[in-house]
Amino acid sequence: MDWSKMLLPGFLLVFQVIFIILYGLLVRYDDTGAPITSNDTTVQDISELGSSRSALKVYPLFQDVHVMIFVGFGFLMTFLRRYGFGSISFNLLLASFAIQWSTLTSGVFQFIDQSDDGDCCTINVNLETLVGADFAGAAVLITMGAVLGKASPLQLVVIAFFELIFYSCNEALNVHVYMAADIGGSMLIHTFGAYFGLAVSLVLYNKDVKDHEKNSSVYHSDLFSMIGTLFLWLFWPSFNGVLASGNAQTRAVINTYYAMTASVLGTFIFSLLFNRKKGKLSMVHVQNATLAGGVAVGAMADMVIQPWAALVIGLLAGLISVFGYKFLSPLLEKYLYIQDTCGVHNLHGMPGVFAGLGSFVAAALASYSGGGNKVQYGDSLYVVFPARAPSSEGELTLAQAGLGVGTGDGRSAGEQAGYQLACLATTLAIAIIGGLITGAIVRFLPKLKGEDDVDEDHLFDDEICWELPDDADNYLPSKSTKIEERVEAIGLRHRGVSPQMSADPGQPSKEQETSI
Repeated sequence: MDWSKMLLPGFLLVFQVIFIILYGLLVRYDDTGAPITSNDTTVQDISELGSSRSALKVYPLFQDVHVMIFVGFGFLMTFLRRYGFGSISFNLLLASFAIQWSTLTSGVFQFIDQSDDGDCCTINVNLETLVGADFAGAAVLITMGAVLGKASPLQLVVIAFFELIFYSCNEALNVHVYMAADIGGSMLIHTFGAYFGLAVSLVLYNKDVKDHEKNSSVYHSDLFSMIGTLFLWLFWPSFNGVLASGNAQTRAVINTYYAMTASVLGTFIFSLLFNRKKGKLSMVHVQNATLAGGVAVGAMADMVIQPWAALVIGLLAGLISVFGYKFLSPLLEKYLYIQDTCGVHNLHGMPGVFAGLGSFVAAALASYSGGGNKVQYGDSLYVVFPARAPSSEGELTLAQAGLGVGTGDGRSAGEQAGYQLACLATTLAIAIIGGLITGAIVRFLPKLKGEDDVDEDHLFDDEICWELPDDADNYLPSKSTKIEERVEAIGLRHRGVSPQMSADPGQPSKEQETSI
């Protein structure tokens, strides 16, 4: 028995018990889920309370996001020819682990606000907490895409464990201190997950990965991957709009909707242009770059950018993503030794950075009353940019209070734009540093290992971790390695048979060509 493989169930069991204990001590329903205990509550009070607590306002969009995490991301990563079981199942494992752990890592920052009220050490959860946990899971799954097929299951779980600590710190800093606007998580989720994963991949560099025969797809695996693409594409407006409210939520859905369509057109345009010698489309581009519009517009989704700008953003996102897959990914591996299995840098990283820069411009142009080159927001200005709200309650109108606007810092447009850039820079720094630290830690954990300890056999292959059906080899591509092929060729020569003749009877060997 390989005892190193028993570390994973042991690790998961220990942490599941710890999570249960911590949840029992710390986690409670907030007011929207707490039982009604007052004996003198009137029918009208109950009606109003039921309206304010209605799960119908959040749950449909939350369910869309949930499907994206477990179905969309899972199937998107099934493109590898021998790693379908691992792609979709480890996706399920990591997302479930991330939901539990991120509720705690993000929840501890509630203690800061509670200490001001004389209360402490309670993590209050509601449906928006579940959305936030799914978002944290998305960051982890993006990171998983960078090391897919190269890291062992134990390494993946440990990566998720440490990543969520860095993720929650970065989120707390940018949301509560910088008060940056990033409704779709372009910076906090996509940029963070991508560059964290790239940093881990750099530390875990393996020379055997380069040009590995199993780091590729076959016809049916690409079709399964396209299922994930379609689920993600359809539900991305919900991802960007679920945490917005009122008119801002409407804008988030509309802007994402149009940006997604433009990224599809951009993908087909530039995939053909960049491959004009053959004049053929790349399925890798269609599976991934068509989604880049949702990432690129995410940070600006609830801002007043107008549909035409959303189309421009989506088109440019398609260009950036296709360009990355076609030209940048090979360069990153060749010169920086960064092996990015799923190309998360092209789908999540660069479009996320683009979104951060776009939010800088949009924030600089946002104003209450408009005029000149400014964009009029009205009272929505303080909904989209809470830090720009007046610092005194006396300056807030009843209409603004009705929208849920609270006191802010009274920032100018320029100051808010500066904080948007600070959010992007901080996210990149924490992601890269955190990824390097995490990679250095997991490098010492047991790695994937084949039955014969052949380096080339342990990568991108389900057989290392899974019990495969008896007829699996009838449906999966051949798993013969270069070493096996070499041994077979030597055996043929000993029997006096030419390897070329054995490989393809219809083709003449070199000796036959000469004699002919």
